[in-house]
Amino acid sequence: MMFAFDYRIEENGVLYFLGDATPTEVELEIVQEWKDLPVVTLVYDGPDEYEGLVENLLSQDGVLTGVGTPLIVKLRVKEDLVAFQVVFEDKELDNFENPVTSNLFPEQFRETVRKIFPQLEVPSRFFLIEYRDGKFEKKIAQTRDFPGKKAPVVIIPVWKQKHVLEIGNYREVVDEGFYQIGGKTIYVGRDISLKSVPGLYEGVDMVFLDGEKEYIYKDGFLRMEEKVLKVQEPVDVVDGKVITGYRIGEQEVDDTVLFRWNDFVLTASGVLIGINGSWTWQVSRAPVEFSFRDGRMYILDVCGFLRSYDLKTRRLLWERRIEGAWGLDTSRDRVFVGAGSNVVVLNAEDGETIEILEADDFAVWKDELLIYRDGKINGESVGDGFFIRNFGTPLFVSEGKVLFFGSVKKIYRNVEKIRVFQWGTVIKEGNELWLIRRD
Repeated sequence: MMFAFDYRIEENGVLYFLGDATPTEVELEIVQEWKDLPVVTLVYDGPDEYEGLVENLLSQDGVLTGVGTPLIVKLRVKEDLVAFQVVFEDKELDNFENPVTSNLFPEQFRETVRKIFPQLEVPSRFFLIEYRDGKFEKKIAQTRDFPGKKAPVVIIPVWKQKHVLEIGNYREVVDEGFYQIGGKTIYVGRDISLKSVPGLYEGVDMVFLDGEKEYIYKDGFLRMEEKVLKVQEPVDVVDGKVITGYRIGEQEVDDTVLFRWNDFVLTASGVLIGINGSWTWQVSRAPVEFSFRDGRMYILDVCGFLRSYDLKTRRLLWERRIEGAWGLDTSRDRVFVGAGSNVVVLNAEDGETIEILEADDFAVWKDELLIYRDGKINGESVGDGFFIRNFGTPLFVSEGKVLFFGSVKKIYRNVEKIRVFQWGTVIKEGNELWLIRRD
């Protein structure tokens, strides 16, 4: 049945009944059984990850948490050992002299609770309210059949495991989950209908994303809403300002612009130039590769010098030279440098070497290192190829196809062009061009 929550019984912060009509005699009996249990105010002092478990364990032995006499739980963890203390009224119990491992903690904690609250019995019935297909359904359920937290009223959502996915004339029933649809990642958690494939363009040379605006480049012309510009294929477009290899908007650049990040561009001679033209900063010689992460820039030049900069303060944090260096990528706390037939793993804070791994190529995906060696990526056979490192969403180019490591992995075939930007990746596949936004 579908019902509004017009009738409820709630005391001391505990919900005993919820329904669309006054409770029946049987329902009132269940309410009274739960009211006979003690209600405490849980005062928890310990790691966040244990708080829900403590509340759950209390309920297993008939102690409800709401507004009542304070029950204090102090909990400390070291590696796999758990020490705790329970204080209620004039009782204080702890295991300080004999901490237990985490797997034994639940039972020892329950034994302690039973010493403070002896002879409690959890009612055999409770009110289970399920949210299913847009409706709430209430029923009386058996406590022993419900493995979760014990409570008078439990509300749980029950989701369908399969949904209809429609894209144009395509229709299929699929499992719930993440899907890469064209250039966009979606979550199919309900029936979804799309008029067209997002991020797919046909018969164009390039697409540029400027905020939420998408600009089409075709046959030497850039179409920007009402404006059409004849221009060489841009490096990027930001805030309506077109950046080409030698211009930033109306400003000429006496260098070759390689890439735009935030409010500056990087040139082929290793200079950063503010998009507004108010500043320049020499950060390296000719760049080989570069990476941006958490307000820092890491740049590797043709002489093998690797430098780390704080972009906010424009300060050099550290530098070192790595003989034969050819590639660069970063994770949250590591810097990876390809050199010879190895990957040198560095500490991102100070540039010190942590380890050296054998690799033909490498990239970072989901903050983890992917190693390509002898035709395999982390042990999975992929054939001959190479990585395009792409700020955490790399591409592996192999035998006429491209494996894109996005939210999910996807293969593109007959690829003619790949371009990477701060906002995403563009892949041209024959007559089709895919704009894949960065998550």
